[in-house]
Amino acid sequence: MGQIEATVLDSVDQIRQRAETWDRLWQRSEVTLPTARADLVRLWTGCFAPKALFRGICIEEGGELRAVLPLVGRRVRGVVPAGDLTWNCWSASGELLLDPLSDNNEIATCMVAAARRLPWPVLWLETAPYETPRWICILSAFATSGCPADCHHRYDIGQVEIRESFEDYLNARPKQFLRTLRKDHRRLERTGALTLKVYSPPEPGELSDLLATAFEMERQGWKGRAGGAVVNHPGVFEFYLEQARRLADWKQCLLAFLLHQGRPIAFDFGWTAKGVYHSFKVGYDEQYRQWSPGHVLRMLLIEHFHREPGWRLIDFQGPLTDALAAWSTRTYKIGRVAVGLKPLRGRLFVSAAGWAAALRRRGQRSR
Repeated sequence: MGQIEATVLDSVDQIRQRAETWDRLWQRSEVTLPTARADLVRLWTGCFAPKALFRGICIEEGGELRAVLPLVGRRVRGVVPAGDLTWNCWSASGELLLDPLSDNNEIATCMVAAARRLPWPVLWLETAPYETPRWICILSAFATSGCPADCHHRYDIGQVEIRESFEDYLNARPKQFLRTLRKDHRRLERTGALTLKVYSPPEPGELSDLLATAFEMERQGWKGRAGGAVVNHPGVFEFYLEQARRLADWKQCLLAFLLHQGRPIAFDFGWTAKGVYHSFKVGYDEQYRQWSPGHVLRMLLIEHFHREPGWRLIDFQGPLTDALAAWSTRTYKIGRVAVGLKPLRGRLFVSAAGWAAALRRRGQRSR
């Protein structure tokens, strides 16, 4: 073992130099999102934050990375400069990577010391799973160093544990939900043959056409009418295609379709790693809305994961809805984490944000 040292990357190009050890750290870490791998953090930043200030905290020991935190600059409420995770509504990306086999207290202390030298007065991390061991460790280190931290819960994410038979799992779903699901499935089958087609991963030559089919289905639905579909935003389809190509090369991409008489009527697109499927994009043909094709596809896909060896978890990735809650067997929390790095401006801002959030919560409880 060697000396623990902190390095702060100040350009996205420097990620390339550490890609191999970065990905080895990702593999050892508890993070299952493959989009946290070095090449995909670089892809996300180049597409969505090419002009933003970039900093990547790297903690190294004996030539190996023991912790990584990639950050891009933004302004909180349009005023206060802050560092945030490399994420947006289009794709999760960078995460806190922490080596579970190392002395995490020492590594976290080193990371906090490096963070205090960042050019921002505040870290304002909008989507942190703040109750996971890695985040608890780093937030404890910030608190010990005198940097105030405020965690504001934003939403829960649902998961399905693959640990029992599919029949046992399905029978444990809410009874009314299950009755409706089975009824819709039977009614849809009576109108024509249903097939689940899973591409895991898609072949490189077919990936563009498959994604185009999925996102065209999305465009024709409510997301398209609201202007939120992928194809409504220049450059986003190309980002997904390039991201999916790299993930497919690593066998960490999955795209599933529900076919009705051979025609795609619903899709589920996401990322796979470490026995976990992260379901990120879903949609369906609204001509079939009365039969809930999205739910039928999800049922068949969950059955697929129960039948195939090696799967242990499905992560629904986005905020928990009533519909997702009916499928989920457990949840975890996502929150905004704010940390004051500088003695005055940053720490006062975070303290004020925490007080304001506490007052809002108190007001909501008193209603």
